[in-house]
Amino acid sequence: MKSVAVALALLLSATAANAQEAQVWAVETPKNADAWLRFGTPETDDHPLAFSCERKSGQVRVAAVVDRKMGVRKDGNAWVDRAGVRAPWPLSISLASEGGSVTLRSAAEPHDPSGGTMVFTEFSTRAPFTEAFRKSGLVRLTAAGQTIEPPPAKKSMVRKFLGACK
Repeated sequence: MKSVAVALALLLSATAANAQEAQVWAVETPKNADAWLRFGTPETDDHPLAFSCERKSGQVRVAAVVDRKMGVRKDGNAWVDRAGVRAPWPLSISLASEGGSVTLRSAAEPHDPSGGTMVFTEFSTRAPFTEAFRKSGLVRLTAAGQTIEPPPAKKSMVRKFLGACK
Protein backbone atom coordinates (compact mmCIF):
# COMPACT_ATOMS: atom_id res chain seq x y z
CA MET A 1 0.00 0.00 0.00
CA LYS A 2 2.85 2.36 0.85
CA SER A 3 4.48 1.75 -2.56
CA VAL A 4 1.17 2.63 -4.29
CA ALA A 5 1.03 5.93 -2.35
CA VAL A 6 4.65 6.71 -3.26
CA ALA A 7 4.00 5.87 -6.93
CA LEU A 8 0.89 8.08 -6.95
CA ALA A 9 2.81 10.96 -5.35
CA LEU A 10 5.56 10.65 -7.96
CA LEU A 11 3.00 10.55 -10.78
CA LEU A 12 1.22 13.68 -9.46
CA SER A 13 4.48 15.58 -9.06
CA ALA A 14 5.55 14.59 -12.59
CA THR A 15 2.13 15.65 -13.93
CA ALA A 16 2.39 18.99 -12.11
CA ALA A 17 5.89 19.51 -13.49
CA ASN A 18 4.69 18.70 -17.03
CA ALA A 19 1.74 21.10 -16.64
CA GLN A 20 4.12 23.82 -15.44
CA GLU A 21 6.42 23.19 -18.41
CA ALA A 22 3.45 23.45 -20.77
CA GLN A 23 2.83 27.10 -19.88
CA VAL A 24 3.64 29.35 -22.84
CA TRP A 25 2.88 32.79 -24.21
CA ALA A 26 0.09 33.11 -26.79
CA VAL A 27 -1.20 36.13 -28.69
CA GLU A 28 -4.56 36.74 -30.38
CA THR A 29 -5.37 39.89 -32.35
CA PRO A 30 -8.70 39.33 -34.11
CA LYS A 31 -10.04 42.23 -36.16
CA ASN A 32 -13.49 42.25 -34.52
CA ALA A 33 -12.73 41.37 -30.87
CA ASP A 34 -10.37 42.18 -28.01
CA ALA A 35 -6.67 41.44 -28.44
CA TRP A 36 -5.01 39.10 -25.90
CA LEU A 37 -1.49 38.26 -24.77
CA ARG A 38 -1.62 35.38 -22.28
CA PHE A 39 0.84 33.29 -20.36
CA GLY A 40 -0.53 29.90 -19.42
CA THR A 41 -1.38 26.39 -20.46
CA PRO A 42 -2.76 26.22 -24.02
CA GLU A 43 -6.30 24.90 -24.53
CA THR A 44 -7.16 25.48 -20.83
CA ASP A 45 -8.38 28.27 -18.55
CA ASP A 46 -5.03 28.14 -16.70
CA HIS A 47 -3.63 31.62 -17.44
CA PRO A 48 -1.87 33.06 -14.39
CA LEU A 49 -1.08 36.26 -16.34
CA ALA A 50 -3.10 37.83 -19.14
CA PHE A 51 -3.12 41.17 -20.93
CA SER A 52 -6.07 42.27 -23.06
CA CYS A 53 -7.29 45.39 -24.81
CA GLU A 54 -10.02 46.75 -26.94
CA ARG A 55 -8.44 47.43 -30.34
CA LYS A 56 -7.04 50.96 -30.74
CA SER A 57 -8.15 51.95 -27.21
CA GLY A 58 -4.72 52.92 -25.88
CA GLN A 59 -5.46 50.99 -22.67
CA VAL A 60 -4.25 47.53 -21.65
CA ARG A 61 -6.07 45.45 -19.03
CA VAL A 62 -4.08 43.09 -16.81
CA ALA A 63 -5.41 40.06 -14.92
CA ALA A 64 -3.25 37.78 -12.80
CA VAL A 65 -3.84 34.97 -10.34
CA VAL A 66 -1.71 34.91 -7.19
CA ASP A 67 -1.61 32.05 -4.71
CA ARG A 68 -2.31 34.22 -1.66
CA LYS A 69 -5.78 33.78 -0.24
CA MET A 70 -7.18 37.09 1.00
CA GLY A 71 -8.80 35.75 4.20
CA VAL A 72 -12.37 36.03 3.01
CA ARG A 73 -15.67 34.28 3.40
CA LYS A 74 -18.80 33.90 1.32
CA ASP A 75 -21.80 35.95 2.51
CA GLY A 76 -24.71 34.85 0.34
CA ASN A 77 -23.54 35.45 -3.25
CA ALA A 78 -20.85 37.99 -2.30
CA TRP A 79 -17.28 37.56 -1.06
CA VAL A 80 -16.47 39.69 1.98
CA ASP A 81 -13.22 40.31 3.85
CA ARG A 82 -12.74 40.01 7.61
CA ALA A 83 -14.21 43.49 8.10
CA GLY A 84 -17.31 42.60 6.07
CA VAL A 85 -16.29 44.67 3.01
CA ARG A 86 -17.49 43.18 -0.27
CA ALA A 87 -15.11 42.26 -3.09
CA PRO A 88 -13.43 43.62 -5.12
CA TRP A 89 -10.87 45.03 -2.69
CA PRO A 90 -8.31 47.76 -3.47
CA LEU A 91 -4.72 46.65 -3.95
CA SER A 92 -1.53 47.87 -5.64
CA ILE A 93 0.13 46.06 -8.53
CA SER A 94 3.66 46.72 -9.72
CA LEU A 95 4.63 45.87 -13.28
CA ALA A 96 8.29 45.93 -14.24
CA SER A 97 10.31 45.19 -17.33
CA GLU A 98 13.88 45.82 -18.31
CA GLY A 99 14.15 49.62 -18.13
CA GLY A 100 10.62 50.51 -17.01
CA SER A 101 8.15 49.99 -14.21
CA VAL A 102 4.81 51.24 -12.98
CA THR A 103 2.80 50.83 -9.78
CA LEU A 104 -0.94 50.95 -10.29
CA ARG A 105 -4.12 50.95 -8.27
CA SER A 106 -5.92 47.71 -8.80
CA ALA A 107 -8.57 45.44 -7.40
CA ALA A 108 -8.61 41.90 -6.05
CA GLU A 109 -11.24 39.22 -5.64
CA PRO A 110 -11.23 35.50 -4.84
CA HIS A 111 -10.37 33.16 -7.70
CA ASP A 112 -12.48 30.06 -7.05
CA PRO A 113 -10.73 27.64 -9.44
CA SER A 114 -7.29 28.15 -7.87
CA GLY A 115 -8.27 29.05 -4.32
CA GLY A 116 -6.05 32.11 -4.70
CA THR A 117 -6.79 35.70 -5.64
CA MET A 118 -7.43 37.37 -9.01
CA VAL A 119 -5.88 40.84 -9.29
CA PHE A 120 -6.66 43.21 -12.13
CA THR A 121 -5.83 46.71 -13.33
CA GLU A 122 -5.10 48.59 -16.53
CA PHE A 123 -2.39 50.86 -17.91
CA SER A 124 -1.84 53.14 -20.87
CA THR A 125 0.04 52.05 -23.98
CA ARG A 126 2.02 55.29 -23.42
CA ALA A 127 3.36 54.23 -20.00
CA PRO A 128 7.17 53.80 -19.83
CA PHE A 129 6.62 50.18 -18.77
CA THR A 130 4.87 49.51 -22.09
CA GLU A 131 7.88 50.51 -24.19
CA ALA A 132 10.24 48.50 -21.96
CA PHE A 133 7.98 45.43 -22.26
CA ARG A 134 7.76 45.85 -26.05
CA LYS A 135 11.56 45.98 -26.36
CA SER A 136 12.42 43.13 -23.99
CA GLY A 137 9.43 40.78 -23.71
CA LEU A 138 10.17 40.62 -19.97
CA VAL A 139 7.47 41.24 -17.37
CA ARG A 140 7.40 40.95 -13.60
CA LEU A 141 4.10 41.50 -11.77
CA THR A 142 4.04 41.92 -8.00
CA ALA A 143 0.76 41.94 -6.05
CA ALA A 144 -0.41 40.79 -2.62
CA GLY A 145 3.16 39.97 -1.62
CA GLN A 146 3.73 37.60 -4.54
CA THR A 147 5.72 38.02 -7.74
CA ILE A 148 4.85 36.41 -11.06
CA GLU A 149 7.79 36.38 -13.46
CA PRO A 150 7.19 34.19 -16.49
CA PRO A 151 9.88 33.56 -19.10
CA PRO A 152 10.17 36.38 -21.65
CA ALA A 153 7.49 36.60 -24.31
CA LYS A 154 8.66 36.67 -27.91
CA LYS A 155 9.16 40.32 -28.81
CA SER A 156 7.15 39.80 -32.01
CA MET A 157 4.16 38.65 -29.92
CA VAL A 158 4.38 41.67 -27.62
CA ARG A 159 4.70 44.07 -30.58
CA LYS A 160 1.73 42.44 -32.34
CA PHE A 161 -0.42 42.71 -29.20
CA LEU A 162 0.57 46.29 -28.32
CA GLY A 163 0.15 47.32 -31.97
CA ALA A 164 -3.46 46.20 -31.82
CA CYS A 165 -3.99 48.17 -28.58
CA LYS A 166 -2.54 51.53 -29.69
